[in-house]
Amino acid sequence: SSFVLMPTKKIKINLEKKIETFEEKKFKINTFTGSLLSLEKKCKINIYSSGKTILKTKDKVLAKKLSKELSNILYPDIQTS
Repeated sequence: SSFVLMPTKKIKINLEKKIETFEEKKFKINTFTGSLLSLEKKCKINIYSSGKTILKTKDKVLAKKLSKELSNILYPDIQTS
């Protein structure tokens, strides 16, 4: 089971510039391809440069907590749906 976060506007995120912030926030970096950043923090997380983010967990409480944290890092100026 997974949860998907999408920015409400079409964007392109420079994921490379976000890696340090994720590391500071205790996310484990698994893979970075340029257009995909794969992380872990209590579950697997795939973030695409389009802003689409997939949380691989069945835990709705964890997903909600992580989605807020991820949104603040990835798209501080826009809302997610």
